[in-house]
Amino acid sequence: MRTALPAVLALSLACGGGGPAPTPAAAQPPAAPDPAPVPPSAAPSAALTIERLDAAGECAGLVPQDAPEPVAISRDLPAGATCGPALSDGAGQVAASARDAAGGASWQVFDAAGAPGRTFPAWPLLAQPSGWLGLVQDDAAPGGPAVRVIALSGDGAPLRAETVSADPAEAVLRGAGLAGDPSGGALALVADTAVAGNHWSALHAQRFDAAGAPRWDAPARLGARSEPDVTFLVGGVSRGGEALALWQRSASVDVAWLGPDGGALAAAELVEGAAALTGSDAPRHDLELVPLLDGALALRADGAFRRVYPRLATASAPLPGWLAGRAAWTLRLTRGDAGYALLPPPGEAAADCAQAVELRAPSGRLCGRIWLRRPGAGACTTGAVEQGWDGTVAQQDAQGACRWRVWPRLLAR
Repeated sequence: MRTALPAVLALSLACGGGGPAPTPAAAQPPAAPDPAPVPPSAAPSAALTIERLDAAGECAGLVPQDAPEPVAISRDLPAGATCGPALSDGAGQVAASARDAAGGASWQVFDAAGAPGRTFPAWPLLAQPSGWLGLVQDDAAPGGPAVRVIALSGDGAPLRAETVSADPAEAVLRGAGLAGDPSGGALALVADTAVAGNHWSALHAQRFDAAGAPRWDAPARLGARSEPDVTFLVGGVSRGGEALALWQRSASVDVAWLGPDGGALAAAELVEGAAALTGSDAPRHDLELVPLLDGALALRADGAFRRVYPRLATASAPLPGWLAGRAAWTLRLTRGDAGYALLPPPGEAAADCAQAVELRAPSGRLCGRIWLRRPGAGACTTGAVEQGWDGTVAQQDAQGACRWRVWPRLLAR
């Protein structure tokens, strides 16, 4: 069953079907960031309301005509943990997260009908066309900590594990990260310090396909530094398939771009001050490089977008105005890479417990919004909202942190 759009919309427009994304360079971004969204007064009792806001051609196909009925899922709260986002793979399975105070994470899988399945550890977890890729650090491994990239089927069954860290007898693990590839697969980065010699640190990179198999015969080795530690690192994969690695070196950062085959495309040392990129002088940061439609990657640091790396650029640039105005939001490619979905941050006070998902054209033009509510909830502190591989949108229940509502393929092409 599908719900009809509420009768009152910001504009009553009929957007056409999907199609290839317009060329980003041809469209002009807004002159200034859009103001904070205000919930429409129509149908406050509806769980989902669709607003169409712009008739421009670049908005065609970005705002859905209607919405499926949501599926409810829930999981038991693990001891000492709090629940967080849920995301879908490309086949409709949904994984719901929980994290503990020490940073450990677990996921429980639910099928398309909401039936619970396996639970497994990983952080981060990346949705794939079918199943998942995740990163696991095993501190109890023989000889010392080991980092593995794991592949799981849609129901959470383990399929493959590849160790990406060095032998602990040869190098001390300093950090690791895993970033998704918009076309499927992942980029793994591992930093370590050699046990022998001058104890220099280095960064190692490996690409994986969507099934968890290494794409390169051997990891790429980036840099050999006299500093004995790497306090932060982050990687990302552009829409064109190039990989960007960014890592700390003293008070600055080194940058390298690698091609799909692992070959070096561009690199620079001590390019920018670390604090200017991350927003603070803290030694550790939660970092993410998020792909944009023009081949650039936007840097998110400690919960907020800070800078953008144009395709193959080794120095960062300011954020576009539309993204700067939503710096604390989550950004996802949506509707078959025809535009962007901006997902609101959790933990915000909402008078009527409403959250807006913004749908934007490649230029950043605001085309429409999807409002998610918990009817009858009144004021609340909001939970997490996420979009998965197949366009499924999952909203964490503000009145039950380990419950979610899932709209299957709401933002599919």
